[in-house]
This record gives sequence, C-alpha cells and structure tokens, in this order.
Amino acid sequence: MPGLVVFGRRWAVGSDDLVVPGAILFTLHFLWCIALGVILGLYTPRNDPPCSDLLLNLLIGHMTLIVCSALTEFAMCAVSMRGSILDAGPRSPIQKLIYARLVVLVVDIVWLSLSIAWLSHFYVECDTPVAKEALLGLVVSGWCVVGSVFGTCWCTWDAAGRSWVKLKRYQRAESRLNQRRSGSRNRNWRQRKVLRAYQDSWDHRCRILFCCMRPSDRNRSSFTDIARLLSDFFRELDVVPSDVVAGLVLLRQFQKIEQQAIVKQRKNDVYEFLSGVPVTSKTQFLALNDPAELDMFQKVVHYMHYALGAYGWPMFLMTSSAASGCRLCASLRCCCSGRSGGATVVHDNCCQCNYTALRQLLQVGDVDITYATYHVDVAETPFFIAVDHEKKTVVVSIRGTLSMKDVLTDLNAEGEQLPITPPIEDWFGHKGMVQAAEYILKKLQRDELLEQAFNSDPERFTNGYQLVLVGHSLGAGTAAILAILLRPQYPDLQCYSYSPPGGLLSMPAVQYSKAFTTSVVLGKDVVPRIGLHQLEALRADLINAIQRSVDPKWKTIVCSAVCCCNRQPRSAVALSASGATGLAKYQQAKDVARSGVIHPESGGTLTLHRPLLPPGRILHLVRHHPGHTHKMVKKREPVYQAVWAENTDFDEVLISPGMIQDHMPDKVLEALNKVISHKDIPTHCAEISNNLALEESEKAENNVIDTRL
Repeated sequence: MPGLVVFGRRWAVGSDDLVVPGAILFTLHFLWCIALGVILGLYTPRNDPPCSDLLLNLLIGHMTLIVCSALTEFAMCAVSMRGSILDAGPRSPIQKLIYARLVVLVVDIVWLSLSIAWLSHFYVECDTPVAKEALLGLVVSGWCVVGSVFGTCWCTWDAAGRSWVKLKRYQRAESRLNQRRSGSRNRNWRQRKVLRAYQDSWDHRCRILFCCMRPSDRNRSSFTDIARLLSDFFRELDVVPSDVVAGLVLLRQFQKIEQQAIVKQRKNDVYEFLSGVPVTSKTQFLALNDPAELDMFQKVVHYMHYALGAYGWPMFLMTSSAASGCRLCASLRCCCSGRSGGATVVHDNCCQCNYTALRQLLQVGDVDITYATYHVDVAETPFFIAVDHEKKTVVVSIRGTLSMKDVLTDLNAEGEQLPITPPIEDWFGHKGMVQAAEYILKKLQRDELLEQAFNSDPERFTNGYQLVLVGHSLGAGTAAILAILLRPQYPDLQCYSYSPPGGLLSMPAVQYSKAFTTSVVLGKDVVPRIGLHQLEALRADLINAIQRSVDPKWKTIVCSAVCCCNRQPRSAVALSASGATGLAKYQQAKDVARSGVIHPESGGTLTLHRPLLPPGRILHLVRHHPGHTHKMVKKREPVYQAVWAENTDFDEVLISPGMIQDHMPDKVLEALNKVISHKDIPTHCAEISNNLALEESEKAENNVIDTRL
C-alpha cells in the first residue's frame, strides 16, 4: 500500500510484495550461477571450433545475465523489505530496479532465442555432453522464468490502473488552491470522464467473471449496478490484495486484544465472549428447560432440513456417505417426465437428480412435495413447496447461493424500497433479494402454487394448514422479504431464516419482521455480518489496522501462516501492553475512522450506504469450552448454546478461521442438533449470566426501596 505504479498505470501489487518472488528467482539464479561457474571452469574446447566457440560464448553470456539478474533480484528483495505497509518512502527505488530487471529480461529473451538456434543446429553433432546439457537446462529454466514473469504481470494486471492514475492526478489538481473557475470546470468534466472509465473497467471485469452467462437485459443491468457499487467502494481505497490479507491478520489480533481487555476490566459488565458475543447480565440464553421454548427450537431444527434439501444433489453428496451416494444413483430415473410422484418438477435435469436428492434429504416425517423448480437466473432463485402433515404446515423453501447467477444476485446489494401496498418510505431491502422475492411471489400467484398445496389433500384438511417460509443464505434473505410481501394475505405465516445476509432490511422493516421471522446465526458466520454498511465499517477498520502496522507486510503475513511462529505483530504487542488508556485510544480511533471513513492517502471521504440489518428475532448459536468434562461431551469438544441476540450485534465482521465454515448449511444443522443434545450440560457462562441478572434485579429492587424510604 499504495499500489505500485509502473509504466504510467497502477498494478494490483505493492512495492512490498516483491520479497517472495524476488527471493525465489534469486535462489534459482544463485544456484545456476554456482553450477555454471563449475561447468565453465571445467570446460575444455573440442576439435570443432564453430561448435565449441559458440557454445562457450553462449554460456558466458548466460553467466553474465544470471549474475545481473541475481543482483537486481537481491536488490529488489532488500528494498521491498524496507518500511511498513504505509511507509512506502524507503521503497521508492523499487521502480528503477523493476525497469532494470525488465531490461535484463529482454536481453535474456534474445539470448535464449540464440541458444535455441544453436541447439537446433549443433546439439546432436557437438561433442560436449555436459556443456550442451547445461545449455539445454538453461534454456528450459530461462523460458520458465520468462513465463512466470508474464504470468505474474497477467495476475497483477489492473484493468482500471491507467484510469485510476488519471483519477488521482485530477484529484490532486483539484485540491490545489487558487484555481481558476474555467480550469476547475474543465477538470470536473475530465474527472467525470475518468470516473466513468473507471466504472466501465469494473463493468468489464464483471462481464469477464460471468462470461459463461448468456447476455440479457437483466444481466447487463445487474453488471452496471454492481460495477457502480464496486467502483464507488474501491475508488478511494488504494490497497492491494496482500494489504487486505495483512490488515485482516492485524484486525484479528486487535479484536482478540480488545475482547480480552473488556473482560479483564469488566467493562460494560462483560464476563466473557462466546463466539464474539459479550456475556452480560442482559444476555438471554435460550431456556430449553421451558417446554414452550423447547418446542419453538425443535421447530427451528425441523425446518432447517427443508432449507438444506433445497440445495439438491450437491448438498446430498457433500453431507452423505459413499453408500448413500450409491443409493441415490439407484433411485435416479432417466428421461422422466415433469411430474414425479404427484409433484411438478421444473427445469431439473433429465434424471431428476435434484428432486431425488431432495426426497432423500427430506426425511422428517409425513411430507408431500407438490412443486419444485430448479430454474435459476439473476434474481430468479430455485424453490420448492411441500406439505408437512406432521406440523400441519405448507412449506416454501428457497435455495441459497449455488451458481454464478446467484452470486450476481448477492452482489446487487444496494437498498431498494420494498414493493408493498401502500409503499412505506423507510422500508428498504437488499435489491437483488427483493427482486428474487418478487419473482417467486409472481410465480406463486400466476400458477396458483400455494392454492394447489393448501388444497392438495382435503381429507386431511390441508386448507387449514399454516404457511411457513424457510431458506438459507440467499434463500434466507429472499424468504424474509417474501414473508413481508405475503403476510397481508397469510397473517399467521412464519419464516425461518438461516444464516441470513447482514445487509437485508432497514430497521423499521426489521422491527416489523420480528413478529413472524426467526433467524439463526452460527458462531462467527461472516454472511450475517456483511452488507454494504458493514463492509464500509470493515474497510475503515482495515485502514485503521494498517495505519497502526509497524512491521513489514511479509513478516506480518508469514508469522500468521507459519504454525511454529508464535510471534505477534509489534503493533498488536504494543496495543496489548498499552493498557486501558491505549485501548481507549484505539477504540476512539476506530470510531472516528468509521464515522468519517477518511482514506489515509487521499484524504477523501469514502462512499457511505444506508444501514441494513438481518431480519427478525435472532438466535445466535455460540460455542463454549467448559473447563470441566462431561460424559456427553468429548474431550476438547465445544458446547453449543443458543442466545437471543440483537440485530445490531452483527454490525462488525469478526475475523476468524471459521467465519466461512460457520456459514455452511450442514454445519448449521449440526450445531442446532448439538444445542439440543447439550441442553442438560451445565455451563459456567449461563450460570454467571443468571447470577448477574439476579444481582441487577436485586439492585433495582433496593434502589426502589431506598427511593420510597
């Protein structure tokens, strides 16, 4: 940080990212230098002067180029290791070294071409076996190095690099004082042109990434919206991918230190952190010894099977054994019609793999599937409808992200007003999921799919069943929005939203959804903590962490990746040793960075978006490692508990190795089952929380008595 500017354009690599590639190339050339020195020292000319003389000259030339390459690569490593992430001044000579290395590379390519010409003419007839084999090895190795250099250039190519440099140039010019008004207007016109070019470059990236999708007006509109979001997000953020990695490493250390200090100081009455959640006197653990709450939680576990089944055969193969996979193959039927066992199946493959896997996954009692569609497009999500006779419900289960088109729906994350009648101004939702909910709603109404499900079995009085909407991830967000749209027609409906996205609903819509929506979040799952507003907070936290870094980037990343390296970054050690005063300053700096979101290099204010939150009442499944063993728990296995959480508790991304794994639907189902199996295990944190709550209530009663006296 900042990105390296070479040949008048910015590259997706920093001046401190050349340590590892430079060290690898230096090692290779150093070994070749030793081997070639030995070969030249032992070289004996033969009787064929043209052959031997040319070979000797070629080897000497290669020796010279290898020495030059090794020297420039060693210098690049030494310079790239200087300074910290933001302190790029000591690394300023890196550009000249890159130009020098490229000159050597061009000469090397010419010399390799001459070596190939010699090998094609004299390799067979020349009687110098060791020398000619060395030349062949040099040619192969040299072209591998050339290929690796061009591959690195391709990987670090920033399509918006030239536009980015122009944008920075105009921003610096605009900040100068005493500008003439005509010149300012001209610069503003040019800046808008550059901004448009920068956005077009992101649009081009999206089209390349989703090149397998057929072109359509909907896709092009989505590309444009996403490109605008990404260009606004990254326009002022001069970071490269390795900066983000180092920032995440530092931020994880800072979060750990911050939590440890809060617990140690008993700040805000915090006793412990469970999966990033502070345990206080106000923490409400789910009381599974209460029959009502146990029944509610068993419904949560029950309907998770529906959310899991919507993923079809990929999820079945991932969660089942090889024997189960064989049974699935035995149940397939080739070239079957659109109806199967009374269910209408749309856009499944010819063997109906998804529907067959759904039947295998949905072993939760007496269930009839009436409709299943696996059609997928941008903002058009697969779903199925089932009648659960055991729970007396009609279930609509919506699939989560499983294709690139689903990813495009996820990325279209701007806030859009919910399409309700009459419209309410401050009710907003995730744009892509609002469109997906509208698509499902229109399909339900046009084909009368819910009416068919409710009237599927009059003898069992299915017309009196309750409507339930479920989904995981993208399906969870779509189900929550669809529940809001359907509630005027079905006032008693319920929605179970598993691992919903964080940037889903505005606060007024969230408050409305709490009456009928229950969300489930596992551990440090990153998705319920990600929305445009949350990503802006993460961006500010990353910039704040990078600003505090005093170690070179390579040292920060290597110490986090190598298991035998227990050394913390010096910035984390300094924060840990600074005590309460240092922690207070860090928290103040973090709050200032989040409120202003000022970039440290440009000084410009970054884009801000409307806060959107996960829906409904939230059950947070947290892990606790008890200090004592229990016969129901294996050694070192965590105990899972359910805690009622606030929607605003998920406004910060918690960096953890398990933040992606906690989002997987099979892990969510496993954790839900463990909460029930661990309900009889006494936990110290729950006891402390209850005791703290009793103390608070006693203090409140004493205060009331004192006031009366």
